[in-house]
Amino acid sequence: MSRSLPAPSMSLLVSGIVAGIVAVGCTAEAGRPPALETAGASSGTSVRTTDSAPPAFDSVAPVRGPDTPPRAAPRKPVGHPVPKPRPAPTASTDSASAPAAAPTTAAPEKWLSYDAATNTVTFELIAGPFTFNGYRNGGATLTVPSKANMVINFVNKDGTPHSAIIISGDGPIPNAASDPALPRAYTTKALEGLPQEAGDVMRFPVPESGTYRIFCGVPGHGLSGMWIWLKVDPAAKAPSFGPTKG
Repeated sequence: MSRSLPAPSMSLLVSGIVAGIVAVGCTAEAGRPPALETAGASSGTSVRTTDSAPPAFDSVAPVRGPDTPPRAAPRKPVGHPVPKPRPAPTASTDSASAPAAAPTTAAPEKWLSYDAATNTVTFELIAGPFTFNGYRNGGATLTVPSKANMVINFVNKDGTPHSAIIISGDGPIPNAASDPALPRAYTTKALEGLPQEAGDVMRFPVPESGTYRIFCGVPGHGLSGMWIWLKVDPAAKAPSFGPTKG
């Protein structure tokens, strides 16, 4: 069985409902973004429109309360600016711009030295595979001044035994060592030969002039081409060594 409200109560209820609707409308209106005015396309009148979305905010910005003091911007360190590293210079690969290499010392200069005060000629005589200092069959000539004091340092660099002896420059090539053409101008074991890396020193004077052979005295070696020239030249002011001139 339904009961009806008294008239005063019904009036109060209606007034409360209306007041609530008005309050909700005001709240919604307050939360909307402000309307923008745009010119009408045809009439030229201003038309109020509402943004479809509120302005975006930086998501990483800190949220501050009304009583929070603003944060000061970080101060930059005081000092001189750090210079940027400069790239290291690269070497040029152009062979034309590179400086020319210093010439190497010629081999004859390594083998030969001279003391003018005592007229002493020192020569390194190196025995190789049936060669002297890389030459054979008279392909090189050692020229010395008159009456020079000869010091010939012989060393065998070959696995085959070799020796050295000064013989005459005239006549055919002998088969083996015999008497030297100049006194004391021969190594030990002239016929047998010295083994590899062994050596000996020959010291003897030369006459005013003459032509001789530096000859390997081991049988058969000289005939195989193991000999070079020794020339005493009165016009020579200093010794020399090199290929024989024709």
